[in-house]
Amino acid sequence: MGQAALFRRRVDSPHWKRGASDRISADVVLLRRALECVQEGVAITVWPPESDSPRIVHCNSTFTAMLNRFGDDPLQRSLRESHQSEGIYSAEIAGHGRNGARMLLQFRSVPVRDDSERIAHRIAVLRDVTRQTLMEESFRRNERLAGIGLLGTGIAHEISNPIGSALLTAETALAIKDSPNAGEQFDACLRNIVTSMDRCGRIVRTLLRYSRQEPTEKQACNINDVVAQALDQARPYGLSNGAELRADLGVEVPLVPMNPLEIELVLLNLIRNAVEAGDKKVVVSIRTMRIKKGVRVAVSDNGRGMNEEQLEHVFDPLYTTRRKFGGSGMGMSIAQGIVQGHEGRMEVRSRLGKGTTVIVDLPIAAGALTG
Repeated sequence: MGQAALFRRRVDSPHWKRGASDRISADVVLLRRALECVQEGVAITVWPPESDSPRIVHCNSTFTAMLNRFGDDPLQRSLRESHQSEGIYSAEIAGHGRNGARMLLQFRSVPVRDDSERIAHRIAVLRDVTRQTLMEESFRRNERLAGIGLLGTGIAHEISNPIGSALLTAETALAIKDSPNAGEQFDACLRNIVTSMDRCGRIVRTLLRYSRQEPTEKQACNINDVVAQALDQARPYGLSNGAELRADLGVEVPLVPMNPLEIELVLLNLIRNAVEAGDKKVVVSIRTMRIKKGVRVAVSDNGRGMNEEQLEHVFDPLYTTRRKFGGSGMGMSIAQGIVQGHEGRMEVRSRLGKGTTVIVDLPIAAGALTG
């Protein structure tokens, strides 16, 4: 027999039908003792027609303690709103206790109806989630700081390329500034320096927005252009590690609303992971294609691949199989966060000894054009 049936049988028992006061009193005492064992605050409330606010018929000591610590004004407001609802009512009550400390309570109220289906009482449950919320905020803050550290390391690497290019160009400009007929070449040097410094600025601004959890500006971009830029940035790293980078870019891919620098950083991370995935010469292939309602970028390698356990934890923060080589385990977690911030998805397919493919799907805007 199920719990609901047992409950109906208990309520319909002869003791209740006869209305034996001694039995009812014993049951009430037992129920009150049971409520005192509950860690949450529990209260039974009613709103009499002649009253301008709900009234607490009974509550346990935990509810009273929370009320004394928090004050009754915010709670009365929630009780009033719950009695104006026809169904289950939930709310979060944030504020400061009488001692000035921050408090966050979860409030839930369930209606109790009489034989005519009218709401006679409501049962309110109050739960103090202050400590849990503070711990979750602390975890998210530490996770983000770790992510910023990793992103900062990656950005330092990214900035070194445009800075090096700008420095080399500036040295060239100084060397040719007094040469006859060097005007056009001198202008090209200046344009290169401006482009390199603009890229550095955009990289730094991306880091600042990420650290402040600010929404990023998005614009309609061709994913092929972003992939090409990422390949240009990653090619020196690939060559230094003996890897071959290949591209197979689809034609007529639709424009995608994105922050191109953020998606480029995602692709750079995936390309580096692919380059580092083998013990011998690695071939890294990047393909783009149109899919239903979006575009897909697939980064594949012929490296070591991953087993089932590694696949299961691939997006977990701080999980890495390359700790002794300096891996922090945050790259894929951050990449997934950026892709999700673009309302996209990431998927990793891998077999041990057969290489790995990481798929990034990004949605297109309504009415998007190909470009």
